[in-house]
Formats: sequence, C-alpha cells, structure tokens
Amino acid sequence: MHIRHVSISRFRGIRSLNWHLDGRIICLVGPGDSTKTTILDAIELTLAPKWFVPFTDADFYQVRTEEPISIEVTVGELSDELLADDKCGLYLRGYQPNQPLIDDPEDGWEPVITVQLRVSDDLEPHWELIKGGILEPKPLSWRDRERLSMSRLGNDVERHLTWSRGSALARITEKNTPTGPALALANRAANAAIAGTPQADLESAANIAQEAAKEFGVNVTPLKPGLDASALSLGSGALTLHDDQSVPLRATGLGTRRLTALGIQHIGLGPDAIILVDEVEHGLEPYRIRRLLKKLSDDKGVSDNADGALAQGQVLMTTHSPTTIMALPVQSLGFVRTIAGSTTVATVSEDAREALQSIVRRISHAVLARKILVCEGKTEEALCRVMDEVWSEAHDGYSFACNGVVPVNGGGSEFAKSAAEFRHLGYEVAVFGDSDVSITPSRDSLEADGITVVLWDGTLASEERITADLPLDKLQMFLEIAIDERDEESVLSSISAHLENNLTTCEASISTWLSTLGCTEAKVRSAIGKAAKKKGWFKDLNAGQRLADIVCSALPEIPDTDLAKKLAAIEEWAHAT
Repeated sequence: MHIRHVSISRFRGIRSLNWHLDGRIICLVGPGDSTKTTILDAIELTLAPKWFVPFTDADFYQVRTEEPISIEVTVGELSDELLADDKCGLYLRGYQPNQPLIDDPEDGWEPVITVQLRVSDDLEPHWELIKGGILEPKPLSWRDRERLSMSRLGNDVERHLTWSRGSALARITEKNTPTGPALALANRAANAAIAGTPQADLESAANIAQEAAKEFGVNVTPLKPGLDASALSLGSGALTLHDDQSVPLRATGLGTRRLTALGIQHIGLGPDAIILVDEVEHGLEPYRIRRLLKKLSDDKGVSDNADGALAQGQVLMTTHSPTTIMALPVQSLGFVRTIAGSTTVATVSEDAREALQSIVRRISHAVLARKILVCEGKTEEALCRVMDEVWSEAHDGYSFACNGVVPVNGGGSEFAKSAAEFRHLGYEVAVFGDSDVSITPSRDSLEADGITVVLWDGTLASEERITADLPLDKLQMFLEIAIDERDEESVLSSISAHLENNLTTCEASISTWLSTLGCTEAKVRSAIGKAAKKKGWFKDLNAGQRLADIVCSALPEIPDTDLAKKLAAIEEWAHAT
C-alpha cells in the first residue's frame, strides 16, 4: 500500500490541506503547533480498522461544528483482493503525481481508491469509498479498512506486545496457528493451579453462597472457587510476551517496547503496510534512531523482498530530533507549515538537494529552526555567532536560540540558492554575504520572495569591508591576529603584493608603514583586506571568532559605517517578533 494523496478540511488546526505524497519514507518536520501530528491523526482515523471512534466539538476547525470534517486519503499499490469488483474495483480512480485525480484510471494512470471520513455536528463518523460524482459513496466497515494494512505506533504500543484482538502479534499467530487452543490450555492450567492450592477463605465464602442459593430455592451442586476465562479476558491482553525471567515485556523501557512493537507490526502487517510513527525518536538513543531508520529505509527502499517483488509499503513519521533529520536524505523530509489554518507540506526541489543535504548533514538542527540566517561562508557565520552574544545582552538575554534563529554556513557560491530553497520550504530567511561577486538567484529575486538580503555596499568581500571600516588601532589588532594564525613573513608578503611595497623588512606596524613608507591609509586598508580575502586568513571558525571579537569591540566607535549598519540590520531581523 502507498498513500498517494491526502486532503483534509476543517479538522482540528487544519482548515485545508492538499498534499501529494512522494516516497516510501516521509518524515514531517516543522515548528511546534504546525499540525504535524494532526496530519497523522487524520490519516489514522480514516484508514485504521476501528469500529468506534469518539469525536468531540474540539475536533472541528475553530470548534465550528456547522462546517463538517472531511478527510480523504487516496491509496495506491492495491492488492488483488482490493482490485476485485466486489471489493473496490468499481470505485477505482486514476492518479498521477501532482495531478488532479480522474474518476477512471487510464493508460499511464495508477489505479487508486479514495477513502473519505465525514463527521457532521451529530459527531457520527462515516467511512466511505468515493468516486467523484459517478457513483454513490460506498460505506466501508472496519473490516473493509483492515485490508488497507495501516497501523500506528502510538500510545497503545503495549497492545502489540499482547495477543489482544487486532494486535500485530495476534495477526502473526493467526497466520500460523489459531490462538483458541492455546487460550483453552491456559484456562485449564490456571483452574488446575487454583484447585490445587488451599483457599480456605474462598472456599468458606463459596459454601456460604451455596447455602444462600438454597435458601432462595436454587438447587446447586457444591460450589468452589475457580477462574472464569471470559472475566479475565485472556484473549484481550492477558496473554503477553515475557522474557526468560518471566518478566512481561510491557515492563521494559520505553525504547525497547516501541522498537519491539514496531518490529512486530512490521511482520504482522506485512511488507505492504502503511505505518505511522509520531515522534520516532521518543525513548530512543541516537544510535537506536539511526539503526531504526536504516532498517526502515532498507525495507521500504530499492531492495527486493524474498519473493523477488519490489519492496512496498510506506512509513510516515514526525520528528523533533536532529539525529533523525541527519540520518535521512533531504528528499525524505516534508516541511509542514500552517498559516491561518492553511497547511502545506513542502519538499526539497531536485536541483537544490545537493546544496541542502550538505547543510543538513553539518547542522541538522537548522531544519528545526523558525528563522534561518544563511551566511556565505565561515567568516560571516563566525561574525554572526559572536555578535549574537553581544546582541542578546541588549535584548533581555534573548539569543538566536531563544528566537528560533540558526545561522548556517551556506557553502560559498551556493548560499543564495540555499536561501531561496529554505524560503520555498516555509522558513523566514535572511542572507548575509559578500558583494564582490554577483549572486544567483539575484538580490531582486530573493527580496521579491520575501528574503532579507544583507550585502556590503560596493563590491567588497567581508574581510575588505571590515578592514575598510575598523578604527586603525583595531585594524592593527586584525593584523596581529592574522600573524598569530599564520606567520609574520607570509602575512607581510601577502600584503606587499597588493601594496607595491616590500613589507617583509619592516616591523608589522600600520602606523610605521604610514609614516615611513609613504603609503596612504586607504591603500593600506585595501591591501590588508585583499590579502585576507585571497589567503583566507579568517576562513576557519577559530580565526573567524577572533576577528568577530575585534569587530564587536569596535562597533560603538563606528556607528555610521556600512559595517555597523549592516550588522544592525541582521540584529533587527533576528530579534523581530
């Protein structure tokens, strides 16, 4: 089975959602209250084989019960059983990715069915197969929905560790042998154990009950204590998995219970199953998360099943864990956003996957942010991180982290492209970089898309902008850090190449160069900036942070410079509500 399309109207926080799904493994990410879990709830309520589902007024969008809930889930890769006319064959529709459904499958269109769940103000749910306006909807019983092989790993995880009705463990057993004989034997053994154990108090009460029955005209044989299997509900959860120490598996840790239950569901439902998992990382250490995702990816990927058929089925999950995000390819991520009840699930475009995959591998927590500051390179990233410490003091201790802002290294020339893709995925985005080369997409294009663009005036790299605006004493500190990070001869030689003066025989003093070599201040500043840019003196985060410390200390002295104004623009964007 494979969910191809989900449409949700007026369900909880979702006024509308029109989502075409693509992929075997889909992980929904997004800020809190973006309706990730609500999407899973809607799918579960529509496809789960439950005969009773309680609804309340709170399940309606904005508690407006006069507007009914409608959830439509379109499922493909149907079994031969479902394709039969007496099941769903007369209600087959046609599907192509990102195209409107058609009411009869044609060549090149996949045959699918659409299950609709409707709930009106009487709070009674109705499950139906729908086919546009061609046929009347066909009611679906819970047994019909059971054939769709959908299950959710959630609060009832312990149920799948028992032989209760409908559990995955019961399904495994029923495929091999009926559970009735085992339960009958368990009942007989329990009664024998009770009968062989002295129970004076219980026997005395049984004798009193027998005499009381006689008093009311009931002629009963001698009564004794015994077990009633139906009262104990042995077939509804009393029979559970135990370890070799007779400890119920339900008493183990949460992570162990969740993984075991998921494994049982995976086998019990079969390889074609649709499995929903909310907060897949819950109760799991990072290494267990990675192992789980590797297993799911192998099973739902391109590997073959034992019978040679291509692996099928689907896993839909949500996460708040950087480990989960890092372990998955970016094309498996669905970015959920809800604005005024309108919910969207965006995916990374094919031509941006490589650039974003690099960012996600390095700083996966950025995907969990609300606002992303895409810096051209390490120099700009380090500058922003140090400035964050200064700015937080002026904003009652609110740092980037408190405001949901994450600065990321955009990887050089691709930084504008990465910023545009993050914006497409629903993030608030700003870009911060050099102005010495043109960017793609263009500045106008980025701004038209709602992205804040912070580039230096002129055609300068960040190192050149900094050396142009720093006070001379701070510029001297800039020079000394470069020498400390590299070595004096190479630094002075690099500057000499742009100054047309040999500085290698001079002391490393800007004031000396100005007074004895006849160099102008503008030329010295330009030469230092060009050398820093060409040789990458501050391209690693350690050197970049030392440079940023100098800039921070200098800003109060240079409020009218382009350096100070552009950094102030970043501060304003980061701390805007």
